[in-house]
Amino acid sequence: MARIAILGAGNGGCAAAADLSMRGHSVALYEVPQLGEKLDPIKARGGLEVIDEGFGKVDTVTTDIAEAVKGANLIFNPVPAFAHETFAKLCAPYVEDGQTIVIWGKGGACLIYGKVFRDMSVTADVAIGDTNTLPYGATRMGPTLVRIEARVMELITASFPGKKQDRVLAGLQTAFPECSIRPAANVLESILVDYNAITHPAPMICNAARIERGDPTFHLFDEEATTPAVVNLIKLIDRERMAISEALGIKAYTLEEEIDHVGWNPAGRENEGVLPLYDAIHTEKLAICEGPFKLNTRHLTEDIPHGLFTYCELGRWLGVPTPISNALVDLASGLLDRDFRAEGRSLEKLGIDPGWDVKRLFEYLETGK
Repeated sequence: MARIAILGAGNGGCAAAADLSMRGHSVALYEVPQLGEKLDPIKARGGLEVIDEGFGKVDTVTTDIAEAVKGANLIFNPVPAFAHETFAKLCAPYVEDGQTIVIWGKGGACLIYGKVFRDMSVTADVAIGDTNTLPYGATRMGPTLVRIEARVMELITASFPGKKQDRVLAGLQTAFPECSIRPAANVLESILVDYNAITHPAPMICNAARIERGDPTFHLFDEEATTPAVVNLIKLIDRERMAISEALGIKAYTLEEEIDHVGWNPAGRENEGVLPLYDAIHTEKLAICEGPFKLNTRHLTEDIPHGLFTYCELGRWLGVPTPISNALVDLASGLLDRDFRAEGRSLEKLGIDPGWDVKRLFEYLETGK
């Protein structure tokens, strides 16, 4: 069994701490000191309970990053994309030879870590990877109570540099042996299979008034919110994403194919293969998630600047039109009175020189140089 550090005690972090502990791993759960009060009840109880699954004892619950990272074989970082750079800077002085770091839920995150480690002159031999989504759909229901709504049966993972991908794959397989770990061609593929960036912006923007009113009956992925017209927008975003992949020479699957791959087809239709997108997206695994009940939430504040905007950046660099994605970036900026283009994850912020051609970029992603 492995020693695993979970950096971030949000929904995904708490689900991971409980689940991986119940699997027999030794788990350390870290949160930044300014949010340390979230850890107090977990520390007092000694762990976290997963509804209908059991109790996971968490060996170390701490706001000391050095304590969390020390001796860990695997370091998982399930936090919003805007926090990636912060967590990379926090753990950089303490990482050790042989450790594997995987940032969950937002492709390209390993480039952020790699850039920070380079800037901070980290010399430890660490493998850095990211996944396109979290292993769970989960919600923290109480101070020590977690609900896992769904488990992802396929994770797409990339590493930076790419030559260390075998270590990242092995680490994820150790933690999630039942899950298919699909190696990405490189980090760009994990960026381009960001389910949240594809699916969240359109229904959020199209239901803006209802969300802003705080309608307590609102569910983002039920048939009242994600109507056929909204699904059309999602499909157009998806096809823009696929055109970018094609221009890069990277194999891409449609969103409806990806939903089938991760095992999220609706109940009773699990074995029907690829469904029409409207049918596939109306799965109870998504519909169970209530809300959101405000516009200023990660469905826009993360998935636009750190997801959809990056698609627009790649499209601009490659000469691939992304009119729908660009329109949603601007609409979201207007709704929240923010400049998501200025805030967003540009090529430069990923450590990519816009003057490179595709061949030079792929060389950098493979070697780190």
